[in-house]
Amino acid sequence: MLNLGGRAKYILLAEDNPADVQLVREALEDRSVDCALHVVPDGAQAIAFIEKVDGSSTLPCPSLLLLDLHLPKRNGEEILRYLRASERCGRTPVVVLTSSDSPRDVENATRHAALHYFRKPSALDEFLKLGDIVKDIIERDGVGPATNAVV
Repeated sequence: MLNLGGRAKYILLAEDNPADVQLVREALEDRSVDCALHVVPDGAQAIAFIEKVDGSSTLPCPSLLLLDLHLPKRNGEEILRYLRASERCGRTPVVVLTSSDSPRDVENATRHAALHYFRKPSALDEFLKLGDIVKDIIERDGVGPATNAVV
């Protein structure tokens, strides 16, 4: 069950690497992002989560999806297609988190209206910048033009 811990907003993080999950947590904490974080470790669980929210009148859609493109069981492109087809959550903002710099991956993220394409950096201070991106999106409720910035 989804536990928001009394917070009005939550982020769905689809990430299979525990070290990257920890880095995301650190980036959000470092930038004082006020939200709950719900983590799913593979693409099948991400799609099941969206299905569960779609089928409920009480579960809220995520305020943001942080999505690793290369997940086990179902890949990020499948999740993006499924999310955009969702009746309730189709407009959920997305930030793609990936180590890929493939033009095809950037194009797919853009096609599915990802707000940002964040290349996972090797330096901690660069990774922490993710917190700024998330805070900006959360504070404006995901509204605004898609920047599709490759960071």
